[in-house]
Amino acid sequence: MEPISTTAAITTLLSTFKDPIVKKFNNLTIEIDHLFNNSLNNYVTNYYNKYSKTKTFIYRDEKIDFYEVFYPVTIKNSSKICKNTDDLKKIIFEEKFITIIGSAGSGKSMLMKHIFLSCIHQFYTVPIVVELRNLNDLDITIFDYISSVLTKNKLAKSDKILEKILHEGNFVFLLDGYDEIFSDNKNKITNEIEELVDLYPNNAFIITSRPGANAESFQRFNNFFVQPLNSKQVNEFVNIQFKNHENKESIGKIISVIEKKENKHYLDYFTNPLLLSMFIFTFSSHPEIPKNKSKFYWNVFDTLCTKHDTFTKKGFWLHERKSKLKNEELELILKWFSYISLFKGKYNFDVEYLRQTLASIVEKFKLNCEVDDLIYDFSVSISILIQDGIEYSFPHKSLQEYFVSMLIQSLNDEQKKAIYTEKFKLLRNKTTGGNQNFFKLCEEVDGPAFLRYFLIPLGEEYINLEPTGINHNDKLKNFFAFFEMRIILRKIESNLVFVGTGYRVRPIHTFLEFFNKTNVFGDFDYNNFSCLSLLEKIKLEYIREESFDDDDDDNDDSQELEIFLHKNFEDALSYIKCSKLINAESNFNKFMVEKISELNTQIKEEFLSTSQLLNL
Repeated sequence: MEPISTTAAITTLLSTFKDPIVKKFNNLTIEIDHLFNNSLNNYVTNYYNKYSKTKTFIYRDEKIDFYEVFYPVTIKNSSKICKNTDDLKKIIFEEKFITIIGSAGSGKSMLMKHIFLSCIHQFYTVPIVVELRNLNDLDITIFDYISSVLTKNKLAKSDKILEKILHEGNFVFLLDGYDEIFSDNKNKITNEIEELVDLYPNNAFIITSRPGANAESFQRFNNFFVQPLNSKQVNEFVNIQFKNHENKESIGKIISVIEKKENKHYLDYFTNPLLLSMFIFTFSSHPEIPKNKSKFYWNVFDTLCTKHDTFTKKGFWLHERKSKLKNEELELILKWFSYISLFKGKYNFDVEYLRQTLASIVEKFKLNCEVDDLIYDFSVSISILIQDGIEYSFPHKSLQEYFVSMLIQSLNDEQKKAIYTEKFKLLRNKTTGGNQNFFKLCEEVDGPAFLRYFLIPLGEEYINLEPTGINHNDKLKNFFAFFEMRIILRKIESNLVFVGTGYRVRPIHTFLEFFNKTNVFGDFDYNNFSCLSLLEKIKLEYIREESFDDDDDDNDDSQELEIFLHKNFEDALSYIKCSKLINAESNFNKFMVEKISELNTQIKEEFLSTSQLLNL
């Protein structure tokens, strides 16, 4: 049973927003009461129970209070910075539409849990969680999904009541994991998110994503980026993890190692909460700082397998290994399980999926063990999988990515080529970005093959498309056509208001993201007065209307209009020159040629070094 304080907090929160709605729609009092007192109450209570107690990389075998280990990471945009709960609450109310972009392990999911819990503790809005990956296998809209989760019944009236309640506002939608949407669903779900925001703008919406998934392109949203931990925050983070632990003498030892001068070149690892947590967890058996990220993951697996112990508040204990398999056999199974699941876009696994997949692997390698014993070992004995309700997952998606990179590295050249060409293309189809951590791991453990078969061909695809012997303007026009560069305006009554710019995300963006080149078109200036005045002169027959249909609500008097520069090139040429876009193609082409040359040189040098060593 929920503690009275929590039950009272949830009841108070819901009543705060229910009572004014009941007064406004007094003919629907019974239905609204039912939705708030039953459906919403059950929903919020369920997620409160899920989030208020948590397992972490360090505390894997027992759930502990969320705020015993939570550390508030900093998020910021160009003008605002958020360092604590009060800042976050203020930003949610002021901005309303927020994206939180952060790399693997930067603390996005913990931050979303904190937002959910703080909404309840401080009574300031009703939080609704939508784990976007859940939509991948469902043939319903995001509104239908929200409705099915909240109402839990099939009454036709429920959707209408929910619509009325959502129009009033008072909710914050936590849309978690935009990068985990399959790419063949991306346009559909993206449009549905934008429609949801347009229909219910009185609510707040927060989207989280890894970089590279194009979450930054949502027009209404203000982008906030998770900041790396600084040296002070690293110390605070370590102290929090040991706050209620008896082994507090480890704090000084860990911080001492981190602060050694000879380790300063590797301190970037500890600006990431996940990698810092991994170092804390493995410290007793691996007190040195790894030089490579892959070594962090290996240390975690080695510690789990060789120690069989769990870092708990009271100390350590030993678990029986039921499968009787050796460490190498467990590692082999994990590599293949990770490979199969990752390329199917699966990061959470129910028991049926675990049994079927593990049974296939055990059979192929003729291993002598029971599948249920293997599941027990992975989830209990070594705790490489964490059970949450009826689902299992790795402590973090990046650990799954590590095992896949190690499997690929162990294969022969022909097998690697097939994976880097065919399987990686499938991965791009199954995701909308956010794979840079995985790609970096592949480069680290399998550099030459990864570059030769995957990364370089992505860059060469663009270089090989450009015709030879054409003038600068034609090159520029082709460049804009390739990326479908457009200016986005909003037509409000008879006025055109500048909204921003857009372009089509292509496979080459994976290449660009690998080198942190997020701005394809350079530092062009589209906000100066001359540029904005030129927009009025561009012929509107080239504008394509997309955002609104003829049957839109009568009270919606705006339309978004897109001006494609390659279709309207001659008329837009003055704008292109004025906004400094004139050199975009030549600068971009130079960058691509230089990077591809550097990568080819890197492969040759590594091959030469290997050949020389073999001949010693």
